[in-house]
Amino acid sequence: METKETLNWAMAAVIRQARQKAALTQVELADFSGLSRPYVSSLERGNINASLYALMNIAEVLKLAPSELLAQVEKELIKGPIKPRKDTGRPRK
Repeated sequence: METKETLNWAMAAVIRQARQKAALTQVELADFSGLSRPYVSSLERGNINASLYALMNIAEVLKLAPSELLAQVEKELIKGPIKPRKDTGRPRK
């Protein structure tokens, strides 16, 4: 069985790639899915576990069947997910 961290990394990679393929920003994905921008950002960084509710909404926005989204996560797990890099973001004051 995969570790929670590895599963989060796989989910992060799949969601980020699907979002970019759909030409959406994190803010747009958050708005269209009814999720907060920090939640979507945390998902894409692999910092939190995705809820089933969030996955269903994200899949709908990305025009994927939820089963397809999870199938992509499974493929990513087989490939061996890599820890997402930490983007520096904007500087704090």
